[in-house]
Amino acid sequence: MSEDSWNLTMEESAASLRAGAGSRAMPDAWTGCWRRSSRRWNQLAPRLASATGWRIWNPGRYGEAWHSLFRATYPLDRHPILVLGLNPGLYGMAQTGIPFTDVKRLREKLPLLAGRIRRRFGDPEIPGLAPPGLRYFLRRSFESSAVRVYRFLEMGWGSAEEAWKHVAVANACPLLFVDPVSEENRTPADLRRTASRGRRGDVRARELCAECDRLRRLSAREAEQVLQPVGVVLLGKDVQRTLREDIAARLGGGAVLEWEHPARAVPESWARGLLREIRRRGWK
Repeated sequence: MSEDSWNLTMEESAASLRAGAGSRAMPDAWTGCWRRSSRRWNQLAPRLASATGWRIWNPGRYGEAWHSLFRATYPLDRHPILVLGLNPGLYGMAQTGIPFTDVKRLREKLPLLAGRIRRRFGDPEIPGLAPPGLRYFLRRSFESSAVRVYRFLEMGWGSAEEAWKHVAVANACPLLFVDPVSEENRTPADLRRTASRGRRGDVRARELCAECDRLRRLSAREAEQVLQPVGVVLLGKDVQRTLREDIAARLGGGAVLEWEHPARAVPESWARGLLREIRRRGWK
């Protein structure tokens, strides 16, 4: 399917949602959006692995079992806040299939979901859904970004379970990258430098980065068209560089909020500041 054909399909989908095409329209469209993004990136993963030497997994695919229960347990209201981050973390989505959610947060902050997972798949315990090959690289028991994000959710809506009905996270890049040499998590921001090594590496790196950014914009655009958010939060400079212009061109600059990525931020100030800015803009 060409990008133009894809845009027409998504515009028709968004139009049906605006027209009130039944209570199932939103969850069905959001599910389709999530799955298409995961499949789309799965096709690029072998090229990225060859160019970088990274080990690559797709939690958007292998984590779908838990994420589908997450979507069903906390169905989104119309016009939620849409949050776009980098890519999955080793201790969050890589283990639960749910962005910014580690096993600790799932068990303690999302009891309804934890109960459903327990009844269907057994007790959600670390390392969760992480594939055997990934488990070698796991060293911690929690995701630092999850601490900040869940503080924000609870501060704004009283509980994370209530908040997830008003806040959606879309992975513009659903792939997990691990450098097997340093054993560290990598992000799309590291791609250009890593893929540039070797003969003709810079040309290859530019081409891969361009394709990676194209897919990130495509996934973000589809999420935005399906969800029709009241506003979009872009976390981190690399996400802002890649997605800001495209989203602002459609929604207007006032609908885009650029915010620090939570990974290394002070939890309380990060959460409180983001909530204050969202309220100031009238998104909540």
